[in-house]
Amino acid sequence: MKLKELQDAMIAAMKAKDKFRKDAISALVSAVKKKGIDNCRDNIPDEMANEAILKEIKSVKEQIDTCAPQTVPSCWKNIKNAMRS
Repeated sequence: MKLKELQDAMIAAMKAKDKFRKDAISALVSAVKKKGIDNCRDNIPDEMANEAILKEIKSVKEQIDTCAPQTVPSCWKNIKNAMRS
């Protein structure tokens, strides 16, 4: 996925006033930009952006898996099940 596509999706989420989606996409944009700063600065290749996105997804999965079941709200359980499929 291209950085521009992520930024466009974040703008669409802001216009739709979808805070949850905007925050999630914002975290991905930040991760991709950080990866770009660490490596090539400009023109972040799609492969590098995809690596950053996959790393963030893995991190979220690990965070969800380490939560005790009684502390995980039902909405997180739905997200956890969706991410596994």
